[in-house]
Amino acid sequence: MDNSFEQVEDQNIKKCRFLTACIDYYLSSHKKQSLYSLEKKTGIHYSSLRRIVNNSSKPTVETAIKLLNSLGEDENLKKYLDTFHPEVAGLMGEQFSHNSEYEYISKKAKDYFTNPSYYLILNLASTTSGTTAKEITYHIGDIGLERLSHLIEEGLIIEGTKGRYFGATSSYKLPFSDTKKRVKLALDYYRLEEAGSTNNWLSFQTESLNEDGLKAMKELSRKHFNERKDQIYNNPMYRGSIKHYSACVSSTFLPYTENEGVQ
Repeated sequence: MDNSFEQVEDQNIKKCRFLTACIDYYLSSHKKQSLYSLEKKTGIHYSSLRRIVNNSSKPTVETAIKLLNSLGEDENLKKYLDTFHPEVAGLMGEQFSHNSEYEYISKKAKDYFTNPSYYLILNLASTTSGTTAKEITYHIGDIGLERLSHLIEEGLIIEGTKGRYFGATSSYKLPFSDTKKRVKLALDYYRLEEAGSTNNWLSFQTESLNEDGLKAMKELSRKHFNERKDQIYNNPMYRGSIKHYSACVSSTFLPYTENEGVQ
């Protein structure tokens, strides 16, 4: 048998085993999910998923990216591309370098950060002034104190002095799939009736751009906004007790263009 064929076959088996380990971890953490339900979540046909877990597939890079992104496996996606598709990893390096100075939340803990029941408490605590039992009960009621105690037991919140509570990790990042959930949760706290005030502002604009324009907007949104934001957030002169959040969002408006069809 041709050695090159054996090498390709062995490489495909390694790819399948890598992807299967990620699938198994997701299913073990989500007891109500199955390989059938992953078809809808990932957009990958069940038969293709079945071939992967049976080590009989030849996974394309597109399939791997779609699968691992859907499962929230950003770290493993980078490892997968570095190992099996280094040329693609180089092209996607910009995506992986974003917020590279922050650590990923552990797989066990990240579920709390996307859980509506714990979302507000963790956000209140993950500030320089922390939060208090009074603040939590004002927003959530007495059930909030039970959730606070649970988060302390899990080591996600630390009790400080003078009855204040702080997030154990002040700077962290989550996979994009989990970040999308947090964006939706954040919208529940956006007070549209106060838009335009000091507390709450909103700016929305659309325009027609080419590829270079999109890249320029991306750099503007990520680099300049984050730099100026951090200058304010990290300045002791501006420290206070008012809880604030900021978000910078940029996206193409429609998936269709006249000249090129679907993007």
